[in-house]
Amino acid sequence: MTPMVESSANLRSVSMVVFPFKTEDPDVAAANLATAAGHRSVTRVLAVGATPDATFESLTTSAVRLTVELETPVEVVVQDRIGDRRPGKGDGMNTGLRRFLETDEDRLHFYDADITNFDASWIDGAEHAADRGYPIVRHYFPRASTDAMITWMITRPGFALTHPDSLLWKIRQPLGGELLIARRVAEGMADDPLVTARSDWGIDTVLTYATAASGHPIYEHYVADGKQHALYGSLDEIRQMVVECFEALADLARLPSPAPGEHIVEPETPATEAVATKVGYDVESTLALLTAPWAPDEVAATAELPDSISESLLANLARPTFAFMTAEAWRQTLESLLAKYRPETGWRGVLFRLWVARVLAYSTTDALGGHTRAMRTLEDMVASYAVAGH
Repeated sequence: MTPMVESSANLRSVSMVVFPFKTEDPDVAAANLATAAGHRSVTRVLAVGATPDATFESLTTSAVRLTVELETPVEVVVQDRIGDRRPGKGDGMNTGLRRFLETDEDRLHFYDADITNFDASWIDGAEHAADRGYPIVRHYFPRASTDAMITWMITRPGFALTHPDSLLWKIRQPLGGELLIARRVAEGMADDPLVTARSDWGIDTVLTYATAASGHPIYEHYVADGKQHALYGSLDEIRQMVVECFEALADLARLPSPAPGEHIVEPETPATEAVATKVGYDVESTLALLTAPWAPDEVAATAELPDSISESLLANLARPTFAFMTAEAWRQTLESLLAKYRPETGWRGVLFRLWVARVLAYSTTDALGGHTRAMRTLEDMVASYAVAGH
């Protein structure tokens, strides 16, 4: 399909790359700064840290060296307090967005600082699509069948249920922190209170909605080698991310659905063996999360759910129980949560337990059928939710 956009292929791109970070391996993060600073299209690199910790100090030293060696400005700053949620990744990305708009660069790239296989091809892929006139370029890549469980069990199915006629649920990795936006898009994001308010993990969910609602064409570039980074032990490590991504989704559920726009997705290739055989989390330690002590407000919140869900979940007061959380049960659960959820301690605990039950149920059934089958099952699940959402 020929893009309905103006080509800028004959113009030399001038791009800025931003790496939000918290506590990362400083060697990995420094190598990523060097890769970006050494790219022919990049004229400025910014690392935005959550706090001035040891990683921040190490990267500051690396930035000084890289600026001299590569003759590209590399800077490390502490994120500004911008949004009204928990200070987190959203403040980091919005800080980078504001700094970009103070420069003369044409395009802004965001990448996570912990990618261990980050190389020039990531930037190339985004730049090539932007050269063809696409002002929003998102990276997507193969994931382990038990990885990306927030994307697969909350964000994409939630978008399918609440905005079934939009392209939101079709975006492959709506929580991906790897994207390019042109200046005109960045200006719109900086003026959007929906984006600037989201200072926590919900920023990626909100950016997905905001870019789709902008009306600009969206291009998804496929990174065949995947995104190599540290995975998780117990899923408790991403409890806060689960909650904040769901709360962002719940806020977006009440907004108008973006009109379907131009959306180009590069074709996938089969996942490499390294990706296909990777285990996304530790099942044994995660199982214990279901029976961890229940607070009274969690029990009370669970009682507000439909009986078929609440009775099964409360069985975890005695022993781990999760087989009840089929794809159909999860659809009903999401619908109930979107209708009843309140951002309170009890509901947050219940949301997390329900999500853990769904992830474990999927991991011990569909995920055992092999990577290709598991991915097809997940795509079919999301598509069925879009049908139900009408």
